[in-house]
Amino acid sequence: MKRILAVLLTLVFVLPFASCGGDLKPVEPAAKQTETKKDPKPNVTKTVEIKPDESEDPEEPYTPPTDSESISHPLDGKKFIFIGNSYTYYGKCVLEKKTTNFSQEDRSHDKGYFYQIAKENGADIEVTNWTYGGHTLQDTFGGNCSADRGCDGHDHSADLADRRYDYVMIQEGGTAKGDFLENVNRIISFFRAANPNVKFCFLVHHRFYEKELTPENRKVMENLDTLEDMGVTVVDWGRLVVDVHKGVTAVPGSEMTYNRHSFIISKSASDGHHQNMLAGYITSLMTWCAVTGDSAVGQEYRFTGNPAVNSAFDFMKYRSKYYTYGKVITNFDRALKSKTEVLGFQQLIDEYLAAKAYRNYN
Repeated sequence: MKRILAVLLTLVFVLPFASCGGDLKPVEPAAKQTETKKDPKPNVTKTVEIKPDESEDPEEPYTPPTDSESISHPLDGKKFIFIGNSYTYYGKCVLEKKTTNFSQEDRSHDKGYFYQIAKENGADIEVTNWTYGGHTLQDTFGGNCSADRGCDGHDHSADLADRRYDYVMIQEGGTAKGDFLENVNRIISFFRAANPNVKFCFLVHHRFYEKELTPENRKVMENLDTLEDMGVTVVDWGRLVVDVHKGVTAVPGSEMTYNRHSFIISKSASDGHHQNMLAGYITSLMTWCAVTGDSAVGQEYRFTGNPAVNSAFDFMKYRSKYYTYGKVITNFDRALKSKTEVLGFQQLIDEYLAAKAYRNYN
């Protein structure tokens, strides 16, 4: 009987594990079974494009550098002077001063965009703002100003008691006067007498590409290669700006559409030609990179619209002051708030500095 029971028990436990014509294998639990089924509705992975927020920078909150955070930089202690007019100060490269303010002391220690870029790079520099509205180079350094801005007959160069500068940034007026090369050479000689090692840059504003040139202004453009051969660094920010708003050049990675007023103000029927803060940042960064050899890519930009850095850097106040004429559309502030857009302009700055298209001007 015991033997019969043993056989029966064996049959009860072994038969469930038997396979047809095969070896004995344990059956996997249902949860671990692997089977291939045709999914009537296969899963589809959708690629969702996440666009950067153009109103806020997703990075950490911007904290302006302090003097204690500055590290030693090759340009520490160097002195810069910007010579020009409203085509330099409207964009905040340097900050506007009254035309009748002739004092070198009052025009020193400028805290515009160029200074801020230097500070972001750890360079403790001094910037003098020698820009006067409506002035040409002949007005500022010809010894006898003929600009109708409250300074007829004034000798601006006589106000520069301290003439020792390390870098001189030159910008010609909207309508040049006299012999261009003669005016530039006068400035070069003036500053080299105080510092033989002084370096020079020439800033080309956008109006040289936007209107029919006078013979004097054409002389400026035809001699940019001559200036460079003389050792003057050319900063052709105007061409970059005009190429973008005319659609000649696209901003890399841009998700915005640019027009003329993305770079130019609209203050009145007669004043729709000065650069705004976006063009001013381009001017300032392009000048810094031309001087230092640094790449523009990755440079800081968030100070541009931060009134905590300087009260003049308030986007809303700037718009309410300089965009009061006509139904124009501007997006300069949106661009300066977008990491993607600023990066695109930084890439263009590097490209335009390297290309030197002005050497083929005709």
